[in-house]
Amino acid sequence: MKNQHTETEVLFQKMGNRWYVFTEINNEFFYSPLPEGVDPRTTKLEMCQVIEEHMSKVINHSRRQAEPSAA
Repeated sequence: MKNQHTETEVLFQKMGNRWYVFTEINNEFFYSPLPEGVDPRTTKLEMCQVIEEHMSKVINHSRRQAEPSAA
């Protein structure tokens, strides 16, 4: 299995009591709330991989919902 590394810039923004992560990939804008209790200012770097995997799931889910269903 080949390991692929992709660098993507992300923005963390706190709204209310919740942190959100925003990113842009291929001119598409994606965002997602971080798990409750996660603060990007104090979270260890190991969490970055978890966030990357989470955003990949968000992106794949968004793309599946945008695809027209076959009739």
